[in-house]
Amino acid sequence: MKPRVYVETSVVSYLTARPSRDLALASRQQSSLQLWEAQDRYELIVSDLVYAEASAGDDRAAEIRLAWLSGLQVLAVEPEATEVADALIAAKALPESAYADALHIGIAATNQMAVIASWNFRHIASVWARARIEAALQGMGYSSCRIATPDELTEGDSQ
Repeated sequence: MKPRVYVETSVVSYLTARPSRDLALASRQQSSLQLWEAQDRYELIVSDLVYAEASAGDDRAAEIRLAWLSGLQVLAVEPEATEVADALIAAKALPESAYADALHIGIAATNQMAVIASWNFRHIASVWARARIEAALQGMGYSSCRIATPDELTEGDSQ
C-alpha cells in the first residue's frame, strides 16, 4: 500500500507557476514536479479546501492548477477536521490568522494521511512549526500524520 500524502495548496502553486530564475524557487518547482511524478510510490490526495484555494486568483492560472489536480482523490471538509483546526489554533500551534492552514492539517490528520506535503514555511513546514503542529496532533491522538516538503519526499527511495 502506497503512503497517502495530503498535498497542500502551496505545492500545486509551485508545480504550476511560471519557471523561475531564482534557484531556490526553481528547485521547489522541480521538487513539486518530482512529487507529482512519484505517484507510483505515493497516493496524492487533496481536499475541497485545496480546490477552493487553487481556484482563486488569475483565471488562467487557476485553470492550470485545477487541471493538475484532476484525477486526484478529493476529501471533503468534515466537522471533525474543523474541530482539529480549532484545537490547533487553541493550542497555539498555528496563529488564528492561519486558520486555513490549520484546516488543511485537520483534514489530513482526520483522514489518516501519512504525510502533509507543503512549501508553507511560515505556518506549516518550518522546523518550528512542524514541532508545534506534530506535538499538538500527537496530543489529540493523531501521531501518524507527519509534515514534509516535496523535496524531502522525493529524496532517494527511503520510505
